[in-house]
Amino acid sequence: MEATSMEDKGYQVVYFGPQHPGVPGNIAYKLWLDGDRVVRAEVIPGFLHRGFEKMMENRTWEMNVTMSYRFCVEDPDHLEIAYSLAVEDVYKAEIPENAKWLRMIQAEMGRIASHLFWSHFIGGSVGLRTPAYWAVAAREEILKWFARVAGHRVYHNLSVPGGIRYAIPENFKEETLRVVEFVEEKARDVEEALLGNSVFKARLKGIGKLTAEDALNLGVTGPVLRASGLKYDLRVNAPYLNYDKVRFEIPVGKSGDSYDRAVVRFKEIYQSLSIIRQSLEEVKPGEPVRIKLGLTAPVGEGVARVESARGEYMIHIVSQGGRKPYRVRLKSMSMPLLTTVVDHIVSKEEVTIADFPVILASLDPCPPDLDR
Repeated sequence: MEATSMEDKGYQVVYFGPQHPGVPGNIAYKLWLDGDRVVRAEVIPGFLHRGFEKMMENRTWEMNVTMSYRFCVEDPDHLEIAYSLAVEDVYKAEIPENAKWLRMIQAEMGRIASHLFWSHFIGGSVGLRTPAYWAVAAREEILKWFARVAGHRVYHNLSVPGGIRYAIPENFKEETLRVVEFVEEKARDVEEALLGNSVFKARLKGIGKLTAEDALNLGVTGPVLRASGLKYDLRVNAPYLNYDKVRFEIPVGKSGDSYDRAVVRFKEIYQSLSIIRQSLEEVKPGEPVRIKLGLTAPVGEGVARVESARGEYMIHIVSQGGRKPYRVRLKSMSMPLLTTVVDHIVSKEEVTIADFPVILASLDPCPPDLDR
């Protein structure tokens, strides 16, 4: 009835998306327009897979690794790490130190690749294609690095319950440092070309504002929350793996607008590069990277929380023993970004139809995470 009443008021209804690749990606929105101003946005999910959590309850502990990272294509590594941590919590298992450092390198490589991919989308959203292509070229080097280390480009299957699936290559440290140096140089080029561009500033500054209070009330975490001024990061506030043994800063913004979200993500890239360099110093080639877990899990529960590229990702597993989990549930990092946050922004601001895809891109949601 609400939709009908809004249409009776003279609002025009426009369907935006799905369009892949692009913004919003594998998802659509029903927009109500007053002229060129968006007055309401309703998300339309369901264009991708469904029921992944239930599917995981019908697969073995090992098979579920390949399910876990499909909730977010752009940032699969944090998801497989979180699943592995939760299973290890069920088993009450402690993985080798080498595996912890390698997981941190994997996670930060994944974060950088995700942020670079985001800069491609945000650049394309405002017509700045050249730096967007530079970002993809830098991300490509990370994907090649993953292919050499794990044998896979996009989904890596590197972290598994018990540690790291594969022994690291002999030239792992040298090759990783080479990639780090290359990516850092290209990321600075992309940052300068985007953040310093007058068109980019005009399209993002003052657009899509979100206060820290509103962000918390709406369930926002990650770079979007930090861009609103709240210095909160699970790697510091609730450390896991060996994040309490490395030094890094938590970048924050001031205004909470789309431009601040861009600034925070670029700063996070450099902090991730620093974490990788520190972790490389602790990696010891030849030492164990995995322990064996029993085929049958004990009765109990496992919980893991990680700071993904889009915010807090939590997975809860219930085991009744046996070869499969009894229940698998997760806390989505993109759910608020795609639902309550977008509707909140358009209800508070004068958002035009031209601003809408830019705001969506600045939030960096992951539509598969909603369709799970």
